[in-house]
Amino acid sequence: MRMYDIILKKRRGLELTTAEIDFFIDGYTKDEIPDYQVSALLMAIFFQGFTEREIGDLTMAMPNRGNRPT
Repeated sequence: MRMYDIILKKRRGLELTTAEIDFFIDGYTKDEIPDYQVSALLMAIFFQGFTEREIGDLTMAMPNRGNRPT
């Protein structure tokens, strides 16, 4: 899976899969995806929107990633 393909898919107004959203969140929190690609995806999401399922998948992907306070 490539971030470039995910960005293009959302730019075209297509719905992202759960696996694509997980890939995006996991890669970004591990510093494997650069900020400029995340910015491009967020801009595509702003213009194309997210479905309710995509919002739910994004919400579920975030709590288990990254640094959390102890």
